[in-house]
Amino acid sequence: MNGSISKSIRAAYSRHELLLAATATAVVTILSLMLVPLTGYVAIALLYLLLVVLAGLKFSRWTVLLTAGASAVLWNFLFIPPRYTIYIEKIEDLMLFAMFFVVAIAMGHITNRLRESQVAQQQRERRTSALYELVRQAGLAPDPDTGLCAAISLIETIFGVRAALLLRLKDHTLSRTPHSASSLKMDPAALDGAQTAFDRQTSVRQLTGAPHQSEGRYLPLKAHTTVMGVLAVVPARKKSFDAAEIELLETFAVLIGTILERDHLLDAFKHAEILEASERLHRALLQSVSHELKTPLAAVRTGIDALASGAMIENKKRVTIQEIQSASRRLQRVIDNLLNMSRIESGAVQPKLDWCEVGELIEAAVDLAGDSLSEHRLVMTNGSNLPMVKIDQALLEQCLCNLLLNSASWSPPGSQITVTARLQDSLLVLSVEDEGKGIRESEFGRIFDVFYRGADARPGGTGLGLAIVDGFVRAHNGNVHAANRQPRGAEFVITIPVETLSADLAEEFA
Repeated sequence: MNGSISKSIRAAYSRHELLLAATATAVVTILSLMLVPLTGYVAIALLYLLLVVLAGLKFSRWTVLLTAGASAVLWNFLFIPPRYTIYIEKIEDLMLFAMFFVVAIAMGHITNRLRESQVAQQQRERRTSALYELVRQAGLAPDPDTGLCAAISLIETIFGVRAALLLRLKDHTLSRTPHSASSLKMDPAALDGAQTAFDRQTSVRQLTGAPHQSEGRYLPLKAHTTVMGVLAVVPARKKSFDAAEIELLETFAVLIGTILERDHLLDAFKHAEILEASERLHRALLQSVSHELKTPLAAVRTGIDALASGAMIENKKRVTIQEIQSASRRLQRVIDNLLNMSRIESGAVQPKLDWCEVGELIEAAVDLAGDSLSEHRLVMTNGSNLPMVKIDQALLEQCLCNLLLNSASWSPPGSQITVTARLQDSLLVLSVEDEGKGIRESEFGRIFDVFYRGADARPGGTGLGLAIVDGFVRAHNGNVHAANRQPRGAEFVITIPVETLSADLAEEFA
């Protein structure tokens, strides 16, 4: 850093500065020649001394020394008796002559310290500003690629270089292909230099671009735990970097490496969260399906064992067969729910629209629900009086069936479940109402989530029924929502845009 400061100070020593100093000395000399008859030669020394002091505030150390030497020689030669000689008779004149050099050396030293402080302050400001811009443009970018493009552009602008970034691959090796925003073309020699910097984790200097012999630098992108790649830079118009530039480039490389490591850790964290969520869903699915399959499998096994014994009377045999049929339907619903949820999540649900009678749709859904509704009073309204609509009957049968099963599960035996169908403009509105406990306020935002089951849910169930309803309804470009009824119970309403068949066309269709 000191070498950089000295270089900056020496650069300030210029012809322009010498010309100003020579002009000021000439002006003071002419003015002194005019004033010497009035003031005497001793007062003229004070004028030259003032010139040296002012030069010390403005010019560099060597310019001040040259000004002081010229002033002393001119004062001695033109004004000290005997004039036009370099001989000094009086001791006080000799002391004053020497004072010029003492003052010049002191002022030059002070000036040099001030200039060093000023240059250092400017370098700190440039360094801070550059690092701030790197953090703002690269560290706060919305995605890694945008941040790297901003970092390369900033490096090229600040240092006047051509730059390239080689990033670490997933297998922890260095990529041989520069980032797309790089302006520096990497030949085999440059790639070898970058590989050396990556392997040794240290900056590598290499002459490139013969015959011009520019100095290439390969700086590892060091992070806290590893090296995230290599920054390659080659000056565009000069042959080498000074110490301050190298230090700032190394700081840039460390900061870019830290930003890349942060993005890598964030990606790893997100991936871990996804794996954890997937594992939770996997466990929930296995637990739910395992629990749901135990009861019907036990009923099937018991019924088969009883039938195999051959000791059952006809009535008991009939009951056993009915239990087996019920268990089989329950198993079929579990399997169908899993398959339907898989179709929904894969985006494979495409409604096959065809003309359908709403009354038949409701009756088919009730038949599909089977014995699960046997303990409830079922009321169906208006379905048979509606015109034919164009829908995917199989999907909506499953939706209504799942809503009926949900209401039966949450309603006490003997309660009423009401299915209502109506047309509102070009919308088919299907609703299922029950007289159960209703829905907790905290659960409204989650009841259609996959595998979600209410806190008071009865044993059994996979938590897929309402999620399937939501998926199938959305496939029809419709929506489903839930609400509580007064004084008790819940209502689920499906709203789907449909085409209707006019009366004339309905007669032809019949």
